[in-house]
Amino acid sequence: MTESKSADPILFQVFNEIGIINQLSSTWFAKRLAPDLNLSEFGVLNHFVRLGGAKSPSRLARAFQMTKPSMTAILGKLSAKGYVEVVSSQKDRRQKLVTITSEGRAARERGIKALVPVAGELQSKLKMDDVSKILPTLTLLREVLDEARNEEDDLNR
Repeated sequence: MTESKSADPILFQVFNEIGIINQLSSTWFAKRLAPDLNLSEFGVLNHFVRLGGAKSPSRLARAFQMTKPSMTAILGKLSAKGYVEVVSSQKDRRQKLVTITSEGRAARERGIKALVPVAGELQSKLKMDDVSKILPTLTLLREVLDEARNEEDDLNR
């Protein structure tokens, strides 16, 4: 591992490292993910497990910072697999609401379990105490960025 001697601002260096880690970890995870899920589908299922509730496709698209047609395509695949349910809103029949099904929760769990055998690779090279120490900072960084996105995309309502 090399030490950074960059003259770039520290926050740029942090985001640069996070970007590289995201690319590497996404590829690593996608190769090992359960065969019936891709990374985008897993992300949507994980979102529902973490946050619960029903969400409109538009809100999900804004939360994932993607176009509504892209999110609609992901939801269509998940719905065809029985992992989410898309129903008309009781308030406005034109609006759709999406919820995760028990099959979707099980698929998310299978995705996580697909990592267990290979997680040892990382654990053998990282000190879990060090990883535990950086988690609160990473969580706070995500919360700050989530809040900024929510304000910018009007997701707080």
